[in-house]
Amino acid sequence: MPRRSVTFLSLGCRVNQAEDASYRQHCLESGWQVVDEKSPADIFIINTCAVTLEAERQSRQVVRKARQSNPQATIVVTGCAGRALQRHREVNQLVDLFIPNLTKDNLVTELRRFLGKEQHPQFQYHFPAVQEAKTTRLNLKITEGCFESCSFCIIPSMRGTVRSLDESTVIQRLKEAYQLGYKEVVLTGIHLGAYGHEKGEHGLETLFPRINQEKDLPFIRLSSIDPHELTVPIIESLGSSPHIHPYLHLPLQSGSDKILQSMRRRDTQADIIQKIAQLQKAVPDISLTTDIIVGFPGEKEEDFQQTYELIEYLPFHKIHVFPFSVRPGTRAAYMKEHVYPEIKKERVNRLLNLSQKLKLQWLNHWMGQEVKVLIETVTSSEEGKGYTPHYLRVHTTPCTPKDVNSFQTVVITAI
Repeated sequence: MPRRSVTFLSLGCRVNQAEDASYRQHCLESGWQVVDEKSPADIFIINTCAVTLEAERQSRQVVRKARQSNPQATIVVTGCAGRALQRHREVNQLVDLFIPNLTKDNLVTELRRFLGKEQHPQFQYHFPAVQEAKTTRLNLKITEGCFESCSFCIIPSMRGTVRSLDESTVIQRLKEAYQLGYKEVVLTGIHLGAYGHEKGEHGLETLFPRINQEKDLPFIRLSSIDPHELTVPIIESLGSSPHIHPYLHLPLQSGSDKILQSMRRRDTQADIIQKIAQLQKAVPDISLTTDIIVGFPGEKEEDFQQTYELIEYLPFHKIHVFPFSVRPGTRAAYMKEHVYPEIKKERVNRLLNLSQKLKLQWLNHWMGQEVKVLIETVTSSEEGKGYTPHYLRVHTTPCTPKDVNSFQTVVITAI
């Protein structure tokens, strides 16, 4: 009897990617063949996104295309758009099994039961070996859910409150990743900075020192953390870590105190400046990126200008710019004073131009410097591609397929 084939279709954030890595391994241990997204498959596991209405629309479209590609396939849907898709009459009829977010860590077990295989193996690993993985960089989910109530965000109502792995489990899984060949792991979560808070702890304050004491770990990146969550102990741990890369993504969302308050964010402009100054003192060469939402309800020109000037002042090298879009079910959906689309577009373009300027300055900083690159892919023309610890994208030649997942030392000669 031929083995079942399974493919993964994932939309949205790094947390979905982390979950897919676990599903992939559990499918392999179930004896199923994992195929790429373009290959015919017996099972489709679709991890959806609902951060915007557009993300929900794309999730519906992925389900339709999966059913069209194989009318006999088993289609499994999970993720943040799962409930909306289950209520959608057409899509509901296309899906065989919906797995809610609160039980999605057991997705493959539930799928085996659905397929009539109640007896399932005790899965040995949480992720596939690097050779079996989709990428050489592993995303490791260490916390789930969010207790914040940002007025623009629907995700806490879909992911639930914060639930974290204990420190020993995080260390065990980092060691497992190292043994499986991973050179780099991204610690991720819906609200990474809230790790351990449900236990009355600021968990990263104790997790990072414990990571720093360990040997035989992969290098570590942090997915995203809010400025107010960067306590002094955390900053000191980042500055002394042999494992954690000198790169952080700090999602500011705005630089205007008025808009930050309307967004129900916990940061102020003064706090942001102070935290980043402390970071630079502890990690002088740290690389920083950020997210900004443009055109939030009530954003006047002076509010946007405060954001622009703050970003221009701070040492960010890239801005992810998002024009505000109404998300039903959020507080922001009921706010007044919406920004006209043409004004929003003009502000987006101004920030994108600033981002390009900051990026070029940052790239020029690396000219002539020797850097270490983790090669992730190699093309047929022997060009290796990968990232440095500071998240600088590098192309280098010559490389062979044997160089994938290895560190290469190169000198930056062009941008």
